[in-house]
Amino acid sequence: MDRRAFCHQLIGAGVVTGFWSSLAEAAPAVSATSGADKVHWQKSLRSAQKMALQQNKPMMIVFGANWCSFCRKLNRETLADKRVAGLIEREFIPVYLDFDKEAKIAKVLEVERLPCTVFLTPQADLLLRTEGYANAKDFQAAMTNALEKKSEIQQVRGAGSPR
Repeated sequence: MDRRAFCHQLIGAGVVTGFWSSLAEAAPAVSATSGADKVHWQKSLRSAQKMALQQNKPMMIVFGANWCSFCRKLNRETLADKRVAGLIEREFIPVYLDFDKEAKIAKVLEVERLPCTVFLTPQADLLLRTEGYANAKDFQAAMTNALEKKSEIQQVRGAGSPR
């Protein structure tokens, strides 16, 4: 099954065993600490995609694990950075997944190393996948790259549609 079909099936059917509990455990560890710049991680992939479609924002899915020291470092240093958190909140629909509990999703999205961030359009087109720890500056560059790719895809789709 390809990524788009899987994502649509997953989101449409709500087949996310253990997803909500893993997010409840992971979300506090990745929340930014400053009020306005706090990342509001989605607790439902289904609602995240609905929000992405309504707001025309890409989804940013971060895969991590409790045993992964670089995942904890990404959460503590990069995702908690005020500038990074602000950009995430303004431009993305963020979702945090536990790699071990969401192995099926990780396999479909071809996650092989942690931490891993997957950027998808609201229609589940792959924009970018980054693996490994990234400091705030590099993570912001990846987010900017994903936004540029989303814009390119929208331009191509717009050019191909009848007027």
